[in-house]
Amino acid sequence: MNIVIAAVAGLVVGIIATVVAVVATMRSSMVVPERSDKSFEATCAAIERVVPGNDGWSFPIESFDMGAKLAAKDALPANVSRIRLYFMCKPSVAKTVLSVRPQLSAIMPCSWSVVELADGSVWVSHMNIGMMAKMMGGVVGDSMAGVARDDARFLEAVLH
Repeated sequence: MNIVIAAVAGLVVGIIATVVAVVATMRSSMVVPERSDKSFEATCAAIERVVPGNDGWSFPIESFDMGAKLAAKDALPANVSRIRLYFMCKPSVAKTVLSVRPQLSAIMPCSWSVVELADGSVWVSHMNIGMMAKMMGGVVGDSMAGVARDDARFLEAVLH
């Protein structure tokens, strides 16, 4: 009887430890910040130059000055100077993904933020599409893996 109790307890502890590890990994890896060596303006200009027309990618929604909107409501954090959001889409990928899982429209289009902190550092943050692709699998995962490759290519061109 003690062996059965020990086995069940070990299984429960193992499941709890796995859940804690997965949650911790997702929290730290779901959104990826990348430091830019460029100014805020130059980083934004690079995104606006690199993404549109690149293998079918476009900005279906104009960029959004989130920093100004927050500042107007006295809600811009003291450690943040500016924030600009960019929304990117490749219609052929969107069609493929939405054909299989229309509810994923909630996370479309892809978005990046450019953030200038009070210390002058500039960051580009984006979803970890590669990790999401692995979680989704199938047609959606394959499509998202392609998006992750494009994201990496765009980031390389923007940041360096």
